[in-house]
Amino acid sequence: MTHPLEAPQRHRKYPFVHMRISDHSVLDTIEGRHNCRLCNRSRKFFCYSCYVPVGELEELLPRLELPLQVDIIKHKKEIDGKSSAVHAAVLAPRHVRIHTFPDIPDYRAEPGVVLIFPSATALAVPQLFERNVRLQTGDNYGLPKGHHMGTMLRRRMDEVELEEPQARHERRTWTLDNLPVRRAVFIDSTWNQSRGIYADERVRGLRTVVLQNRLSQFWRHQRGSPRWYLATIEAIHQFLLEVHINAWGLNTQYRGLDNLEITEGFHQLAAPLRTQSAIADVGREAPYNGQYDNLLFFFAHMYDLIHKYYDHNDLIAYRRPI
Repeated sequence: MTHPLEAPQRHRKYPFVHMRISDHSVLDTIEGRHNCRLCNRSRKFFCYSCYVPVGELEELLPRLELPLQVDIIKHKKEIDGKSSAVHAAVLAPRHVRIHTFPDIPDYRAEPGVVLIFPSATALAVPQLFERNVRLQTGDNYGLPKGHHMGTMLRRRMDEVELEEPQARHERRTWTLDNLPVRRAVFIDSTWNQSRGIYADERVRGLRTVVLQNRLSQFWRHQRGSPRWYLATIEAIHQFLLEVHINAWGLNTQYRGLDNLEITEGFHQLAAPLRTQSAIADVGREAPYNGQYDNLLFFFAHMYDLIHKYYDHNDLIAYRRPI
C-alpha cells in the first residue's frame, strides 16, 4: 500500500506552487558580490556571519513578522555558508537569533520555551494547544525497555485525535499574547551533533516537540535519515505553520499545502480548523494563508537552481529516498 506521503502524483509536482512566496527571480538579476555593511566580507545575497542582506537586496527582500521568538543553536562545525538556518535570521531579523554552541542562553528559567527535538517524551504541536491528541507509538515499536524512537526516529509516530466532540466547542481563544509557546529552539547540526547539544543541562529540561508531518525537499539528503528530517528552515516553517493553524485555523482558500508532501494525518487534524476567510486576508491572527511562506524564499530559489541545472538522481550527494 502506498503511503500518502509517497503518492507518485504528489512527489513529482513542484512543491512550492500556490505558496505565498515572493518572486525570487530577483535573485537571478544580482550580479557579482557585495561587501557586508557590518563585517566588510564579500557575499552574494546575504552575509551568513552577520545575518544581513548585502547590496541592493537590503531593499528588495521580503521581511516577516513571526508569532513567537525563534532561537537556533548551531554546532560550531556546521558550515555557515551551507546552513539554511541563516535564511530565517535574514528574513525575520526581529524574531530570530542564532547562537553557536556552547555559547547559548540558559533557558531553564524562561517560561513558554520549547525545543524542537524528537525526545522520548516529545509532544505534537496540537498537544501544546490542549487538543486531545496523542502520538501513537504502539508498544515502543517492539524495542527493548530503555530504547525509544527518539534515538533515531526511523518510523513515523502518527498523531491521533481522540473522540471528544464536545471539546471542539470549548477550545480557548488564542492571541499573540497568550500563545502556549513564546520561544521555539531549533538545533542546526547533524543528528549525532544534536544529541550532544541536547545533553546540555541548559536545554535538556525543556519541553520537546517532534515534527513528522512533512517530507523534506532538501536537495542534499543526509545519509541514513528518513525524509521527515527537515532542513532547519523547513522545520521552522512547518512548526510555525502548525502553531498558527492550531491557534487561528487554516484559510479554506489557501492552496499552498497541496504539493508539500504533508501527511494525511496532518490534514485530518487540520480539517476542523479550516475557516472561511477572504483570499487576501493575511493578518497576524487570521487563518493561515501563507503568512510565513516567505521563510522559504531562498530555499525555493536554491531548489529551482538545483533542479534546473542538475539531474539530482545522477548526483550521489543529492540522491534522496523516494
